[in-house]
Parts: sequence; C-alpha cells; structure tokens
Amino acid sequence: MTSTPATFVDVVFPASLETPLTYRVPAAWRGAATPGKRVAAPLGRRTVTGYLVATREDAPVQDIKDLGEILDTDPLLDAHLLALSRWVAEYYLCPWGEVIRTALPPGIDALTRRVATLTDAGRTVLDGNGMLRPGEREILTFVRGRDTAPLSALTRRWPQASAHIHSLSRRGLLAVAAEMRRPRVRPLAVSYCCLAGGVDPEAVPLPSRAVKQRAILRALAAVPGGMPRAEAAGGSPAALAALLRKGVVQAREVEVTRDPFAGAAGPSDTPKVLAESQTRALQLIRQVVAERRFLPILLHGVTGSGKTEVYLQAIETVLAQGQQALVLVPEISLTPLAVQRFLARFGGRVAVLHSGLKGGERFDAWRRIKSGQADIVVGARSAVFAPLPRLGILVVDEEHDPSYKQEEMPRYHGRDVAIMRAKLLGVPVILGSATPSLESFERAQAGRYALVRLPERIEARPLPRVEIVDLRRVDGGERLLSPPLREAIAERLARGEQSLLFLNRRGFSTLLLCEECGATLECPRCSMSLTFHAARGRLRCHTCDFERRPPTQCPACQGSRLRYLGFGTQQLEAAVRARFPNARVDRMDRDTTGNWRAAERILRRLTEGAIDILVGTQMIGKGHDVPNVTLVGVVSADMALGLPDFRAGERAFALFTQVVGRAGRGDRPGVALIQTFNPDHYILRAVRGQDYATLWEAESPLRKDQGLPPYARVVMAMLSSPQEKAAEAAATELARLLREVGVRAEAVSGPAPAPLYRVRSRYRWHLLVRGQDARTLHSRVREAARRLRASPAARGVRLDLDVDPASVC
Repeated sequence: MTSTPATFVDVVFPASLETPLTYRVPAAWRGAATPGKRVAAPLGRRTVTGYLVATREDAPVQDIKDLGEILDTDPLLDAHLLALSRWVAEYYLCPWGEVIRTALPPGIDALTRRVATLTDAGRTVLDGNGMLRPGEREILTFVRGRDTAPLSALTRRWPQASAHIHSLSRRGLLAVAAEMRRPRVRPLAVSYCCLAGGVDPEAVPLPSRAVKQRAILRALAAVPGGMPRAEAAGGSPAALAALLRKGVVQAREVEVTRDPFAGAAGPSDTPKVLAESQTRALQLIRQVVAERRFLPILLHGVTGSGKTEVYLQAIETVLAQGQQALVLVPEISLTPLAVQRFLARFGGRVAVLHSGLKGGERFDAWRRIKSGQADIVVGARSAVFAPLPRLGILVVDEEHDPSYKQEEMPRYHGRDVAIMRAKLLGVPVILGSATPSLESFERAQAGRYALVRLPERIEARPLPRVEIVDLRRVDGGERLLSPPLREAIAERLARGEQSLLFLNRRGFSTLLLCEECGATLECPRCSMSLTFHAARGRLRCHTCDFERRPPTQCPACQGSRLRYLGFGTQQLEAAVRARFPNARVDRMDRDTTGNWRAAERILRRLTEGAIDILVGTQMIGKGHDVPNVTLVGVVSADMALGLPDFRAGERAFALFTQVVGRAGRGDRPGVALIQTFNPDHYILRAVRGQDYATLWEAESPLRKDQGLPPYARVVMAMLSSPQEKAAEAAATELARLLREVGVRAEAVSGPAPAPLYRVRSRYRWHLLVRGQDARTLHSRVREAARRLRASPAARGVRLDLDVDPASVC
C-alpha cells in the first residue's frame, strides 16, 4: 500500500529556534517530502537550508508558508539518526537543527544571500538623470555594472547603504531577492582520457613529427581504463588537444574519492594471542553481541594492557555477522595511530571521520560510509553521528577524556551520545580506559554497566616505576630540570633509549611582570596574562589568540624593569637542547602541530627512533605505544593539581597516569619522574601504582557530600555581556527565576563571576544548577532560561547552557 503524499512538513534550522516550523508542500514536491532531507525554506526575509524532520496532514496554525524546494533525492539521515539527534537536542538544551548540522559533513548546505538587481525603472532614472539622493546614484551604478550585487558588498562599500537600498527598493528602482549559492563542498570530478573504442594506437595516421601525440596514444593504450587528463598530456596539452579534436582520444569526467589515509595501512596485522583477562573481556562482548542487546561494558585496563586488541577482535566478531562498527578516539592527533592499527587489520573497510580533515575529504568519507562501502568508522567526537546503517558495536576509547565534550553549540558529550545510540539500536558499547571517569565507574559499581578489568600489561610487562622529585629540596635555578631528571635523561641517551618530557603549558614564559609596580601584562580582551612565545617573538593570549610585540616599558608605570616569569614547553625545549646539545630534541604542542598531519609526522619520527627527547603537552601522553621510550618526566605536576574545578583531581590523575604509562611498553622497564612541590598529594600517591581505588575513595565522598556528579546531574549557565553590570544582573535574575520554577535554593551555586571572568571583551557570570533527576532538572532550567530571554534583564546578554559540563572554568 502506497502512503499518501504529505501536505505539510516540519522543518528545523541551524538557528536558535526551539521548535520546528511547519510549511505547506507545493504539489510538485509532495512525493519527495521524506524526513531526513534538506530543504530550502523561507525564514524571515531569507531562504535558508533547513532539515525536514516530520510530515503531517494538517497545519497547527492558519498562516503557513510554502516550502521552497527539496534539495535531496534520498534522505541524508535515517529514522535512527533523526531520533538520536532529537534526543541530543532535548537532553543538551540546544536547537535540533544545530545537532543535525553537526551530524552532516560541514559545507554541504546551500548558502543563501540577498542580492540587489537594477529594475527597468532604475535603469531609466539612471539614464535620464532623474532625481536621486546623494549616494543612491553610486549604488545604482555599481549594481548595473554587475547585473546583481550582494547586499553585503554594498554595505561594506557604503556605510549608509542599508537605508539607501530600502528607499530604492520601496520606489521600485532596485529589486532585492534571496539567491541560493552552491555548497562549499561537492563531489570531486576529474577529467580522464582514454582511447576511443576500436582505436589502434599504432594504426592512427600521424605525421612523423607528431612524436608527442604518438607517445600519448601508447601511454593510453597501456592503461585500458584511462588516466587523468593532466597525466595523459605528459606536459604536452596541445598534443592531447589535437588527439581529442581528431576523435581518437575521448575525455570524460570521473568522480574520485579524496582519502588522505590511502596507503597508510603498512604491513598487514593478524589477531594476537590474548591474555586470560583479555579473553574474559572478549567472551563477554561476544555473548552480548550474540544476544543482540544493549549493554555498556567498562573495560578498565591499566596502560599497556591490550585494550585495543580486544576492540579489534570484538569488531571481527561483529563484521562476521554482517554488521558494522564505530570507534571513537578523543583527539584528532590520535586518529592516525588508531587508523593505522585498524587499516592493518581490516584494510579498505575502514573510513575516517574527524574535523581535522579537509572539507572534501570529510565529505567523501561520509558518502563512503552512507553508501555502505565502509564497515568500520574511526573518528573523533563528531564521528558518533556516522551514517552506519547496520551498526552492531560501538567503542569509546579513553572514555574519560574531556575532549569528548564539545565546548561550542551543541555542547554534547561524544561518549554519552554513543551510549544513547547503542541503547536506541540495542547493541553493546565498550568504554575503555585506564582511568575511568567517576560517572562510568559509579554506574559500573551500581550494576548499570558491566565492569571488566585488565589488571596487568600484556606479556606481563611491569608498570613503570614512579619516583617523586620534591622540588622544595631543589635549588630554584634547577627546578625546570632537576638533577634526578637530568641524570635519568643522560642514562637513556647513553643507552640509546628515548625520553618524554611532559609540561602542560605551551609558550616560553607565562608572565611578563613589571618589577617596579608589580603589574602583569594582560590580554586587553580576556582576564588572562599574555604568554611569551620566543619562536615568534610575540606575546599571545591562549584564550582569544590576541597577539602583540613585547613592550620595552611597562604600560602601567612606564618602568623599564620587565621580567619574564613562569615557563612553558618552548622554554623547556630550549633548556633540554642547552643541557643535551648532542640529543635529537623535538616538541609537540599546539604551536608545532597546526593539523593532524603535523602531529602524525612527529609521532612517526618518534616511533622510527629519530627523536631522543620529545617535549610536549598532553598530546604526548595519549595513545602512543613506542617500545623504546623508557623514561617519562612530568616537569611540573602542580599546574594540574590546584585548578578551581571539582573535576581537577580526577583529571590530574587521568593525565599523569596516561603520561606515565607511555614508559616501559617494550621489553625494557620504564621509569617516570614527577617533579612537584606537593609530594604527599593523594593524586600523586594514586598515580604511583595506577591505583584507581585511591582516587575513588578520596573523590567519591566529596562529590556525594557536595551533590556533584556522579551523584547528581549538573547544568552550568554562563551569562556574558560587554557590560559588566548587565551580566551580573542577568545572572541574579536567572537565579531568581530558577527558584520560581521550582529549583531549591541550595541546589544552585552562584551566581558568581566565572574563574575566567572576561573572555573576548565579554564579562562572564555563571551558576551551577544541580538535581537528582535529569529530566526534571533540564525541564526547569529550560523554562527559567526561556523566561530570562523574554525579560528586559537579558537585553545584550548571551546565555549559554552547558549540560554535564566537563569543566566549570
């Protein structure tokens, strides 16, 4: 039985609209109105790209606009991904259209712009010297010279253009309309050449001097499928053009796939023999896969315990049943390493999705996945929306990592979306970590997740020995590289082994201080001191990227006694090079890895033994398995221990454990030295033996007493404004509205100035709202936010809601 074509549709947009809008479907489009497609729809005075999410036979209101057109032949999102994206929007208190846009490859939406066209009346006025106000003649002349002109170009050129355009349009001299522009990313077509059918390259009559033409014919004869036009020309485009004119060579457009990982697999890999604990984990996963049921499995394994091999063999089981797999990794810099492992095992069945890919590369990978050409997707956070139609298992590696939480709209958590996706599909999801999040561990303790432990490293290799260096007993000038750390590095160099030095702060010096008045040089837009970057000779804000040259005098008192204090990875690298001039030293931080390819090059050099000492931020502590690294130095542990965040202890433990775990992953034992002014800190005691129980026993009671995750749900409201008093007043009003809608006063922390008080010239106040039931909490916060946005207190104030925030800084 065929369904009746829809008369009306609901459409959502990537804009701050809380509910879908209903449109009438023109008769010509009714047979094509299917949820999951993109549409062009009028929104205000513009025509924009929206997403069709539902069909209906009646309209909720009388005044309904007509849909413009339907842009896709087939739906881009199936019913499952529409349901998942709707859940994300509702749970994370964000527009549904924003979530759908995140789920699709960036750049595929058609763009719209408003353009002006000269009318016949306008042309008559120009030609006849009719009456025009100052500035109007220039605008009409500009438009006539270009047929159509974008309004944005006119307003950039003439400050008063908006008023003039409105007047000219009202008088019928200009016509203003919306124009759809092509998407930024599209399939890539390459011109290919081949011999025409039945052509014998040796029998084609050519003059004796046509040597290049004859060479082209022979080259094409050797490749029956043809070759790219540029390659076929061989540096002689005129010769190729002559053959095309004669008809002996034909050209055609061939769509090609842009794949930056082509050829990255390396030697093929085969399944490894598993240890007893790995076998138990795999047996449980296979049982759940066979039962086709939803179950989160927390794979809690120490660093180097072989979690990835468990993932690989579990995925083999799923593939054998004709299903597909999704693997999430937290950092773009880790993706190449994960891809190499999966390509080596599964070859061309793997596709990669992450935001570091070029637009065309990401688009082509997404299309491969949707068409069923790839059975395994490896990617960072946004890959959780990959369009896999037969998804049978999900893996979230390093599930504790804060990189899974998106800090911009929509502020979703990749791990939790993966869990919900598995729940909607009724399939297992593996959460792997040496340092599980307290939320995941508590759910495992409560029996909501299955807990499987991998307590030992593969091949019974020992965990690295951890030594604490008490910086209170080290002279001030030697605290960057203490004597014990210097000696340990020298020993590794003498034995031909490698070292990692971790410092989670980039730049050269973190502070420029005036010794005469005590002022520090801050960013003019943020409550942040400027960091000195020696390589560029610039002071830079790591929050908004503001830059300036270092001053020669103090801006506050004009004093000349300026002193650089603090240190970052650049200064550490310089100190290492000075102390070990014959060592091969490199640095890995955001300044040296502008994209994932740069990170991959550094890691490849480390793996190949071309680097003796690698200095870096947290990038060097995740996912790398280099057997010859036997020493890890944590240069300053205290930077991570005193942050004003309830997750500071948990995060520091995870960070140090992961970094320390890079040592001793081969046949030779590893050592880690941690430099600190707080040698008795409980986090450092826990790190010494990768002792998660110590962390749990210390953090769990504190969180329970304060009503914080994992024992409560939290929403952070951030209010910001260029006007300091406006942000404070709005935050105070929001606190009142929260009480008005039923939130208990003791469940609200704040309002208070945010720890980072000013960002990009906006003053920030925040509140932390707690509750036991997520649905009730979110409903009340949503209602209070709605009332605030409708009140005068919200004028000029931006309200951002962050559900389950990864940080309160």
